[in-house]
Amino acid sequence: MAVGVEFRFTIDAYSPKTIPMARLAEYMAQLAIILGEANAVHLVRLEGDGATVVHKIEREAIAKVRDRVASVRRGDGPLEAIRANRKINQLLREDNGVGVLSEDAGKIIRFPGRELSEEKFESVEQQAAIDGEVIRIGGSEKVVPIILQSEGQELSGCWAPRAVAKRLAVRLFEPVRLFGRGRWTRDSEGKWALDHFTVDSFQELRDEPLSKTIAGLRTIAGRWKDASVDDLLTLRNGETTNGGD
Repeated sequence: MAVGVEFRFTIDAYSPKTIPMARLAEYMAQLAIILGEANAVHLVRLEGDGATVVHKIEREAIAKVRDRVASVRRGDGPLEAIRANRKINQLLREDNGVGVLSEDAGKIIRFPGRELSEEKFESVEQQAAIDGEVIRIGGSEKVVPIILQSEGQELSGCWAPRAVAKRLAVRLFEPVRLFGRGRWTRDSEGKWALDHFTVDSFQELRDEPLSKTIAGLRTIAGRWKDASVDDLLTLRNGETTNGGD
């Protein structure tokens, strides 16, 4: 009885002697996600004219691995496996290569890699607003670069005319809302990244707790009821059940 089957993953851009170990590790990490069944997949050897990773699938996991790989090929597999498939193609594009996953019965998945190098990803340009904390303003040109701290990340690609930048400099290390026109591009994994944002104006944002904001709203003349505050809290936190669960 067979104790397992061998799968092969071939990268035509390298040979076993030329592929950097760190790069090989990147490919193997994504390949392991595609195959799944981590405890039943074992590296056997590296061989071939291209860099071919030979790995054995234990008998008990063969059917599961084949089903999972087939679902990735169809495009309806687990999300992490679909992402790993895209990542391998990204690595291959960077290495100007094409990859193939196969077993003795034949080819299972072909990774186009470099053949996708001319693929155009969606880009959107529109009026928008960006919130963040100003952490850097600099430059001597007529249009000045601005860097924001937004959602835990540094956001570059923002630019403002000198007059706007001068006023914005007074708000250094303070939260603001920038208004202007920006362009965003979607990558192969569906993530959007800001390419460029031209600031027309900005608004100071007060960094204060909601309780203080509500207290301020209560001082405004009008027909405020307790239910109004409850509605605000619901909009902020969502519906809750008795007991706050």
